[in-house]
Amino acid sequence: MLDLGDAEGPFASAPSFPSGAVEAQSRSDAAPEALRDLSLLSRHLFGDWIEALEEETGLACEYDVRGGLAAALTEAEEVLLDRALDWQRARALPFEVLPAEEARAREPALSAAVRAAFSFPGDGQLSPPRLARALLLAARRAGALVTGPAHFPALHVEAGCVAGVETPQGLLRADAVVVAAGISTSCVAGLPTLPAKTVRTPHLHLDAAGDADRLTRFVHGACAVLVPRRDGTLVVAGAAEDGLSPRVSAGEAADLVAAAVALVPVAAGYPLVGSWISYASVSPDGGPILGETAVPGLFVAAGDGAAALLLAPAIALLLADLLTGRTPPLPAAPFSPARFGL
Repeated sequence: MLDLGDAEGPFASAPSFPSGAVEAQSRSDAAPEALRDLSLLSRHLFGDWIEALEEETGLACEYDVRGGLAAALTEAEEVLLDRALDWQRARALPFEVLPAEEARAREPALSAAVRAAFSFPGDGQLSPPRLARALLLAARRAGALVTGPAHFPALHVEAGCVAGVETPQGLLRADAVVVAAGISTSCVAGLPTLPAKTVRTPHLHLDAAGDADRLTRFVHGACAVLVPRRDGTLVVAGAAEDGLSPRVSAGEAADLVAAAVALVPVAAGYPLVGSWISYASVSPDGGPILGETAVPGLFVAAGDGAAALLLAPAIALLLADLLTGRTPPLPAAPFSPARFGL
């Protein structure tokens, strides 16, 4: 069964698509070692996953490994980014430290205020709306039952074990049930309460098609991520914050424009196409809640936060291995629901 969750759940008044940056290296956020390993594994899987999905559906997801940049506008930002690379140096991961002139040579639209940039050739980007359409089609072709937002399933438990789910079509019996409904997880009746909160990220969609020097790869700044699309538009994503408001406020829009213009001054003249909020479920320690719960047969995949897009193939692989008794390519214990008493 496929529950549309974020796409058609309680927050359906606005699209819930992330920016589209597939970034395992360019974020400067602190992360547990296990989450870094999971991110790198998932990026490694991404290309084959998308290729198989496109071959199955005939739909292009616009996945490009163009690399990404992390740009510093101040000395403090430059120091922070450089320190964040220590774990990558220890693993001998590929990246480049670019002086300002070289950064602007590669991306002429970058501001003269950019002090330095860090290039990550292994990161990439795609179109989340196209990916969502391809996943939905592939799921249907694989025999998934797709239900709408008014028909969230309920867990069916017998003798303390999961025995299936209740749906509008009746009881579907199963030896194992996986709940992976994103921010709509709480809508699944009978599921133990997960210690995850919902965060929102504001986005702006700008038309950069008229700019011959528009960005060709995503740029991660201190206050926003700028992700160019193949159609010539530019997505500007802000920072995730607590809240449920489904619309971008005037103040948020102003902040996003200011952050974009600080990195790409000509963006001030780009026409505004639209805006939206994306939502994510975040666990207390920032890592996904992944695996079998204390209820035999009940598996969850939740709390993966703003990295949900990047982590999707690795989470799917680990879940499949746990469900079938195979040994996962990475230890799953750091993400176990048991760490939260579930």
